[in-house]
Amino acid sequence: MKVKCNGCGKKYHVDDAKIPEGRRLEIPCPGCKTLIPVMKQATAPSQLPTRGQDLLDKIVNESKALPPMPEVMGRAREVMGDEKCGFNEIGAVIETDQALATRVLKIANSSYYALSVPVSTVKQAAAIMGCQAISDLITVVSTSKMLGKNLAGYNLTSRQIWEHSLACAYASRMIAEMKAPTLANDAFNAGLIHDSGLLMLDPFIGLLKQTFKKAMALSGTTFCDVEMKLFGFTHAQVAGLFFEKWKLPKIQTDAIGLHHTPKESDNPLAHIIHAGDAVAMRCMASSSPIVSQTIIHPETLSILSLTEKELEEVGTKAAQAVQSVTLSLA
Repeated sequence: MKVKCNGCGKKYHVDDAKIPEGRRLEIPCPGCKTLIPVMKQATAPSQLPTRGQDLLDKIVNESKALPPMPEVMGRAREVMGDEKCGFNEIGAVIETDQALATRVLKIANSSYYALSVPVSTVKQAAAIMGCQAISDLITVVSTSKMLGKNLAGYNLTSRQIWEHSLACAYASRMIAEMKAPTLANDAFNAGLIHDSGLLMLDPFIGLLKQTFKKAMALSGTTFCDVEMKLFGFTHAQVAGLFFEKWKLPKIQTDAIGLHHTPKESDNPLAHIIHAGDAVAMRCMASSSPIVSQTIIHPETLSILSLTEKELEEVGTKAAQAVQSVTLSLA
C-alpha cells in the first residue's frame, strides 16, 4: 500500500500484512513525524452468497463492522429503565469510564447546551440537564468512533458519516419534539445510528466499485436504489436487523430499517427519521451531494404536518448542534 505524508509530501510503501482489515491507524512519517492515516479496506469473504436473504443474514449475524453494544451504553440504559434510579446512579455508571465521562462533560459544557454554570462532574450535569440528556450524550460519545470511519466503497469520508449522523439525530429529535413529543428520545437514538448499515455493506460495495459508480451516475439514483439492484436489500434494512441484536426498542429498529421507505410502515418514527435524514442532507456541507436524498416523501410531510419554514429552522439548529459537538470532541 502506498501512502503520502500530508506534512512533507513524501510517499512511502506500507506492508499491507501489518495493517488489520477495517481499522484506521496513524503511522508517523519517517521523515517529518507527521501522523499519516492508514486504513486497509475490509474484504468480503468469497464464500458468501452474492445477494438475497442468505447474504443479508450472513452480514447481520457475522459482520464485524459494528461492535456489540458498548458496555457503558448498556448499563446506562438499564439504569435509565429503573424508575428508582436518578442522576446519582447514571453519573456513577458513566464515571466508571473516565475517558467517556470527560468527553460527555466537554459536550455538556459546549455552547449548544448553554448551561448557566459550567459543570465539572457527570452527576452535576445530570442534575442540571436531566438524565435523558446525559443518556443522549453517552450515545453520542459511545458511537463516535464506531461511526467515524472512511467508507471507500461508497466514497464517503469519516467526517461525512459522523456529521450527517449527528445532524440526523438532532433534526429528528427536534421534529419529534414539535410533532410527537413522546418519541423525542427514540428519534435521537435512531437518528444517530440510522445509516450504520453503510458500514456493514461497504466491503461488498467496494468489491463492485465500478458497477456501483456507474449506477450512481444515473440521474436521481440513490444508494438504496443501487443496493437493492446489487444485493436485493438496502443498508437501512441491514441496520434495522442488526440493532435488534442490541435489543433496541422495536419502534427504533423498525424506523431505522424503513427510514427510506416510511410509507411502508404505520410507525410514525420512521417518518420522523426519514424527514430528519433529508434535513441533515440539506444542512450539512459535508453530507453526500445526492439531491434526490434531500427530498421528503409527500406522505411524510402530510403525516407530520411539516412546513418548509419548520424544516429550515430545524436544519439551522441541527447544523449548530453538530458544529458545537464536533468541536467539543476534537
